Amino acid sequence: MWLTIAVNTAVVYAMFMVAHDALHRSLSLAGWVNSVVGRAAWLFVAPAFSLPAFSYVHLEHHRNANDGDNDPDMFATHAPAWQLPFRWALMDVFYAIWYCRQLKRRLQQSRRRPLTEVAETAVVFSVTVAAIGTAVITGHFWLLATVVLIPQRIGMVILGWWFDWLPHHGLEHTQQENRYRATRNRVGMEGLLIPIMLSQTYHLVHHLHPWLPFYRYAQAWRGNEDAYLDRDPAIATVFGRELTPEQYREWNAARSVLSAPGRSPSAARRS
Repeated sequence: MWLTIAVNTAVVYAMFMVAHDALHRSLSLAGWVNSVVGRAAWLFVAPAFSLPAFSYVHLEHHRNANDGDNDPDMFATHAPAWQLPFRWALMDVFYAIWYCRQLKRRLQQSRRRPLTEVAETAVVFSVTVAAIGTAVITGHFWLLATVVLIPQRIGMVILGWWFDWLPHHGLEHTQQENRYRATRNRVGMEGLLIPIMLSQTYHLVHHLHPWLPFYRYAQAWRGNEDAYLDRDPAIATVFGRELTPEQYREWNAARSVLSAPGRSPSAARRS
């Protein structure tokens, strides 16, 4: 049972990345591939809330990161610490509530897209409720919970932690004020954390270039590092120490020396 939950939790996180790249149109140059594959992947994450509806929510986060009620992800970073895991586990519920609050204003501006999103959400929500109801009636609810429901909630906790809290908490600038300081990179232990977190250690790169697929974040940062550092980006170590651009350069230089073949920490200090 525990192995099933662990494996399926990893699947939820991985499928989120597929759906996420699809909604940013970075999965494929073909629009229909992004649409079809994105929807299929999203079923593993939050089947009761349609991908088009989530796409609207997520793109508003990109436009308004850290901007109070305009940022739909504020629930994941601005709350007492003890509440955060519970909020992350109910991520889709918070998104749905925020989405519904925007509907009246959006419908006054244009009806077509919101109504399409609502219609698709109504369909997938109904199918999800029917599936859960069928599992309860037939005595298979615990199997459904083990294989699907529990991994989804744990996966959302991880998403809230890695995708929202780590890159955004404690930052005061909004996306509109300073896009280089509305999101942070976390540096260190990249060989371990980049594959585990699917490059979300470089979340700042994603906010700067949302069309890039996740596996190119680190490459983009390293290829343009000096240009980014000239703009005073938000950077922190894995353990949360905030770094200025100069401190980052010193930290990176020390790391390069330590990782050089045949160099010991004492030799690095002498140099």
